[in-house]
Amino acid sequence: MAFALGIAVSSPGYAAPPVPPPVVLTPVQAAFIQAETRRIEESFVQKVMSITGARREQVLRAIPAKGRLTERLARIYSSLERDLGSPLSDEQRALIFAADGERKQALKDLPAQAAAR
Repeated sequence: MAFALGIAVSSPGYAAPPVPPPVVLTPVQAAFIQAETRRIEESFVQKVMSITGARREQVLRAIPAKGRLTERLARIYSSLERDLGSPLSDEQRALIFAADGERKQALKDLPAQAAAR
């Protein structure tokens, strides 16, 4: 299989996908991204607090550390259920899922917003 892959890569008709140039941010753009990231994450925490009735500390403890190899939402659900002493309803899970989707989209849009500054 490795041999076949080597032939495919070295054949004249093969073109490597283009690699985008690295984005170089100005200090102002980098500061904007940092501030907006904190704002987006805090907004998510506030939404989860209002959905579940959990305290801020409980929500922060439920969110896995960046870089942890764990399913983010599953960890949040199980941790909050343990802290609150009851299972989350399907509606609460759906609202947290939607809030996490909004968080992800906002973080994804940040580089374009920073570049426009």
